This record gives sequence, structure tokens and C-alpha cells, in this order.
Amino acid sequence: MANQPKTEQQNQRHEARTANTYHHFLNELCTPGDISQEEAERATVAVLGALEKRIQPTETSKMEAQLPLKLRELLDHSGIDKSSAPQRFGKEEFIEMVASDLEASPEEAESISRRVFATVRAQISEGEAEDVASQLPPDIAQLWRERPV
Repeated sequence: MANQPKTEQQNQRHEARTANTYHHFLNELCTPGDISQEEAERATVAVLGALEKRIQPTETSKMEAQLPLKLRELLDHSGIDKSSAPQRFGKEEFIEMVASDLEASPEEAESISRRVFATVRAQISEGEAEDVASQLPPDIAQLWRERPV
């Protein structure tokens, strides 16, 4: 059977599913009720932007492929250079990057990072989560694996 163009109804269903998956991701991040969806988007871009500076571009692509389409689009438009070699830095520098992007304290940045990481891990396969962790120094890998408090 040849590929047939999608009908308008199929396109609408696809868009609704895409939006629903993305909103589910944001709602999971906002669950404690202390941040808005807009803040959750900013936090996700800041945390994943810092993470993607630390891991191989191929790993970035594999991880993002398992994230909601709208989130991938947001990351694509964030200006993050996904093609450059990973930078070497530890947890302290990671937290400083996130804190700077969010204009937050290091404590807030660490808490947000933990929440974003947990929400991302819930969206990707266990194997992919381990692949990401394997590219991180031990202190950031621990943050990646921790549960939010």
C-alpha cells in the first residue's frame, strides 16, 4: 500500500497527541505546584541545555528522540549548539550554568535540575537514561539519578 497523505483529521489527532504528551511532561514537572508551566519550560531548557553541553551530540540526539516533540522543538530553538564536542565540567559548574540561566540561587538550581532530570528519565527508556549517565562525571551522574526532594 502506497503512502497516502494524511487527512486533516489525522493531522489534528497527531497535533492533539503531541500537545498532550508535552503538557503531561510539563504537568509532571509542575506537580508540587510551586512553578508555572512557563517556568517549567525555562527550567527544562536551562537544565537540558547544560546537560547537552556535557554529553556527546549523538547521545543528545538519542535522548531527545524519546522526548515529546514540542519539547524537542523548544530545545531546537534555544540556541544550544548540539554539534560541538562535550565540555568538561562537574556538578558545581553545571549548577552555576543553570542558576545563571534561571536567575536562581544554586540551591534552587540544584532542586530544579533534580526535578527536570527525574521528569526526563520518566520519559526515556531505562537504557537511554543509563547511556546518558555513563557520559557524565560521577557528581552529575548522581544528580541525574537522584529523586527530587
